[in-house]
Order: sequence, then structure tokens, then C-alpha cells
Amino acid sequence: MAQTVSFTPADIEAQIQHWLSTEVDGYLGSTYGSPLLELLQNPFGAGLADAFLAKLRTDIPLLTMLPANAVDLSYVDTAPDKRTIFISVLGRAIRIN
Repeated sequence: MAQTVSFTPADIEAQIQHWLSTEVDGYLGSTYGSPLLELLQNPFGAGLADAFLAKLRTDIPLLTMLPANAVDLSYVDTAPDKRTIFISVLGRAIRIN
């Protein structure tokens, strides 16, 4: 008998939060982890967002089962010199600290 596993939006958010808090190569023998520092201090138009999301999908295979447009990266200018970045998964925004 096959067993069905279900994930809630909170489970997916917890996986992404863990990924964000882990540096690339943070686990011995694994490239798992967020290249967040590469994304910072670069213009959003530099093309790094696509590579960032591709690494996210590679490291968290559950996200590959979602439609391609279900995972997105966006930002909101919060002050003249500050920007808050979000990962949106199925419309649920996860703030990148």
C-alpha cells in the first residue's frame, strides 16, 4: 500500500527558512544552502535572481513539483536606501532577513 505524504504551506516555508539560514556548502559534501550574499549589493536586473531561484529549486526538490511561476523573488523599497526581499511560494510571501 502506497503512503501519501502531504505538506502544508507552513512546512514549505520552514524548509525555505532553513535553506536561507544555511550557507552554501554548509553541510560537508553538499552544496545545499542559500547563496544570499551573492544576491546582496547587486542590482536586481543583474540576472542573479534566476540563478538564486534555480538553486532554491535544486536544493528543495519539493518546489520542482510546483508550477514554474509558483516560486518568485520580489522586493519592496522600505526606505531611500533599504530594500526588503521576499520569496513568494504559491502567493505566500517569505521575508528574507
